[in-house]
Order: sequence, then C-alpha cells, then structure tokens
Amino acid sequence: MKDICVSYTKANKALAKKIVSKLESDGTSCWVAPRDFKAEDEESVKKVIEESELLLLIIDKSSENNKEMAKALEFAMENELDVIPYVIEKIESNLYSDNFFYTYSWVDAFEDSFDDSYEILLEAIDEVSGKDRTQKKSSKKGKNVSVGNTVKPKQLGIAVAIIVALLSAWFGYQAAIDNKNDDLIVGEWHLSDYSDNLKRTPKDSIEFIATVIPTIKRNALLIFNEDYTFERRGFTPEPQIGEWKLNDEGTVLYLEPRGLGRTDQLTLQDLTENSFTIVVNEVMEDSSKVTTRLTFSK
Repeated sequence: MKDICVSYTKANKALAKKIVSKLESDGTSCWVAPRDFKAEDEESVKKVIEESELLLLIIDKSSENNKEMAKALEFAMENELDVIPYVIEKIESNLYSDNFFYTYSWVDAFEDSFDDSYEILLEAIDEVSGKDRTQKKSSKKGKNVSVGNTVKPKQLGIAVAIIVALLSAWFGYQAAIDNKNDDLIVGEWHLSDYSDNLKRTPKDSIEFIATVIPTIKRNALLIFNEDYTFERRGFTPEPQIGEWKLNDEGTVLYLEPRGLGRTDQLTLQDLTENSFTIVVNEVMEDSSKVTTRLTFSK
C-alpha cells in the first residue's frame, strides 16, 4: 500500500518525476509510471489504484483526451478514492470542466511558482488524508496559500449520478468509448490517389501523371500510433516525427512536427477503417486558388 498514485500525460513526464521526488523526500510514498506500473496496461493501473490512498492527476489542456488518465480516474471513482487535480494550465470553462473542478479539491499550479504550488499540494494532501504536517509553511512571499483560499472546496457528500456522468464526459473516458475516430486513424497509411486543379500544359500533364504521381504514391506514408505520435514520410527530405490529434467529428487532423514550432491543421473527408482524404486549399502568388486532394488507404 502506498499513499498516492500519480497520473500524467507524456508531455508532463519531467514534472511528474519532480513532484514524485519531492513527495517521497517529504515522506509520501508514490506509485508512478513507468517506474512502478504500465500506464497503458489497465490491469496494472487498476491494481495500483486499489493499493493507493489518493490519486494525483497532473492536468493540462490535453488531459481530457488522455485515455490512460481517464482510466485512472474511472478506477479511482469505482474505489471511492480521493482525487486531487494538479492543474498546470488554465482550462476553458464549460459544463463538464466546471463540475469536475467543483467536485474535487484542486491545486492551481499555473499561476504560482513550482515551490508555491508544491506547498499548496502538500496542504491539499493533508486535507484529504487527515495528516498533520507540522513543518509546512502557512504563507509564501506574503501571499496567503491556505487550503481554504487557494484550493477549491470539496463538494460535500457523495457525488450523485449526474455529477459522475459529467466528470466522465469531461475527462474523456466516456468519449473514448463512444467516439471511434481515433481508433479509425491509428495505423499505417499509403497514398492511393492524388489530384489537384493546377493548370498544366498537355506535355506537363502527361509527365505529371506518368512520373510525378507514381513517385509521390511510392514515397508518401503516414503512420499514426496509439500513443498519439506520428511519422510522415515522402513529403520532406527527412521523415517527420511528432504528435497528432483528431477532433471529435473526425474532420480535422492536427499534426505537430517536433522541432518546427508549428501545428498543421488538415481537413479530412470520408474517414473510414480503410481510407480517408486530406483536402488542402492554398492561395497562390497570383491569387489563384488551388485545391489538392490526397487519399490514403491502409
């Protein structure tokens, strides 16, 4: 039995490691992946949740789409475990998020320094666990960081069914069950068809159809992994690796190649188990509009 299970997204691995190190040096034992369990293994997650006193969720804007964190929350609710969200980015207010943060005490870690936020986290842990940490500080830099002021009050009593449903919807595991679009796009995709509306001379058209298109088809490859990483080949001299995200409707694909500091937003059409089409609209220097359609198949 350990005190806390820590759940986080891949992007926050370094922060999770730092928090766990601090907690354990202060006498709070932790379960954390991948050191103690496999986050992608549901049975492994379920086991450590059952052997924990509290679940700590390190939350940013991408957390609502993270299946591993969603499962951890689901198992925590099933086991009536205390939950503390440690929020490192400002979350957009909506029906689901408002109910989520109203139900749980949470730590606002996006406005204060790490040290200040960590002190508040200790107070939140003490509050839900009933511990008395005699050496904790009551203020930092003249700022009141008491649990009553900075950590939102926990809802009294047991959450009713409608609140649980709202939490489930916001945190994504219900969406992960109902929405299959992410599952559809996972896999290896080869370019099967290409077309555009560029004007070419008859000679250029013949060369394009006979030479360029076969070359594009032979080299173009998209690989989407379950951990939301992707690999794109044949479009640039070197393969691109990065993170991907698909909107709920399966109509917009976001690709964030590593090291480029940008996000490509691609319009999808006709996403199925076996094919989808990317539609790219561009405005050329002469103000003409060019539409390119790339169809990929497994």
